[in-house]
Amino acid sequence: MFRQTKTENGLVKGIPCGWPSITAYYGIPYAAPPVGDLRWREPQPAADWEGVRDCARGSAKCWQLGVGKGSFFENEFYPVEEEMSEDCLYLNIWTPAKSAEDRLPVIFWVHGGAFMTGYGHSAHFDGEHFARQGVILVTINYRINVFGWMVDKELTEESPYHSSGNYGLMDQIFALKWVRRNIVNFGGDPDRITIAGQSAGAASINALVCSPLTEGDYVGAIFQSGGGVDALPDMNYPMLADVEARMNLKESLGVNNIAEARALSGEELLNRWKATMPGPAINRTPVIDGYVLTKPTYDTFMNNEQGHVPYLIGYTAKEGIPVTPTMASMKALAAELYGDKTEEYLALCPQTEEEFPAYRDALFTESLQAAVECWAEVQDARGEKPVYVYEITRNLPGDDKGPFHAADLWYVFKTFMRAWRPWTPRDYEMAWQMNTYWANFAKNGDPNGERLPVWTPYTNASEKCMIFGDEKSEMGEVPRNARVTFRKKFLLGGKK
Repeated sequence: MFRQTKTENGLVKGIPCGWPSITAYYGIPYAAPPVGDLRWREPQPAADWEGVRDCARGSAKCWQLGVGKGSFFENEFYPVEEEMSEDCLYLNIWTPAKSAEDRLPVIFWVHGGAFMTGYGHSAHFDGEHFARQGVILVTINYRINVFGWMVDKELTEESPYHSSGNYGLMDQIFALKWVRRNIVNFGGDPDRITIAGQSAGAASINALVCSPLTEGDYVGAIFQSGGGVDALPDMNYPMLADVEARMNLKESLGVNNIAEARALSGEELLNRWKATMPGPAINRTPVIDGYVLTKPTYDTFMNNEQGHVPYLIGYTAKEGIPVTPTMASMKALAAELYGDKTEEYLALCPQTEEEFPAYRDALFTESLQAAVECWAEVQDARGEKPVYVYEITRNLPGDDKGPFHAADLWYVFKTFMRAWRPWTPRDYEMAWQMNTYWANFAKNGDPNGERLPVWTPYTNASEKCMIFGDEKSEMGEVPRNARVTFRKKFLLGGKK
């Protein structure tokens, strides 16, 4: 593989991976640093450079609070501290190509982290194993938390698009278009890009397939634990005007205007944003801004205006994210989601405090199951391209967490040996299967291939998905309880 190639801004030099015919390029700038006057503006082109840029290590990650000292997710995925900076708009590429003529398929990966944490060069996102399968992997950093989702009338007024609040999504789209323009120099095919992500990354990909700005930029999409029809409460993105009406810079950041806010250091801004947690003082997700997202993703999908491509979508059996930590919040969320059908839904929920913990732990998984099945059933009824659905029921060895939220990452990227867990032969098998299914999907829009259990699309006539279980991977039906059935009927009925 060639270790040096060109981009639109200059030459870059990569480094060999563990398998030396594969080259990794870390920290390639795809946009100008969003600092100073560029804070809370749409991304701008990166500056040209002289000579050869050394791409031997990743960039700084966007300023963030992290996942909590000593927390489960820190111990599982983030064992060391990484440098942080607002200068974070960089991407990473793993390629096995021998020349620019190879025209290999590409997976464009968006990391998760609740729209508040994460970065694209985490150890579990390594692309060597996709490259071994003949697929180029691209991972990106993008603006998150207060840097990525800030809303203010002053920002909207100064924007050429009359928009604010979706800087993180604009970064993702800007990076995707950079890849379209440049990936041929890394041996990739700009017309064979599959966009993919997990958790908030999957929610981001869900937004991208519903955005008019990405039409024609991808040939397939993968949602892992965060996509489908209204998959998560956080995907009910607010309208821009509604957020502008409740925002107050003085109360939320202690400043009088955007100029003063831009004068704060990144670290100071992060600390002031932290003080607003967990209330609504500052927006923390994408918004319906009329530019990146012209309407709620639910409406886009139900109007059949999403990307008309094959999809691979799934979730884990014990996602476990506490969307409603108390019975009071459960009732409030139900009222927000279901309106005059609230009591009908609550009748299916626990009625005592003793029963509540099991519901709390299952709600995220139930929401994803309904979202994924609705997406597949509607696509099938329309005669659209296939939707391949999966569920992970494998209990990871080493503790009692089961198939937790993000457990899929160790298998999909086949980086499980970087974890502390005492892996078994089944884990080796499952990692090979999932990495190969995903690579095949990127190559052909179909995950099937030699030596793999046959994976058929989820249809109304065959409501089956690929179940990655403790003993084997096989097609099967996922039982749905009364709450999942209720939510599916509600969503497919137009939320009436």
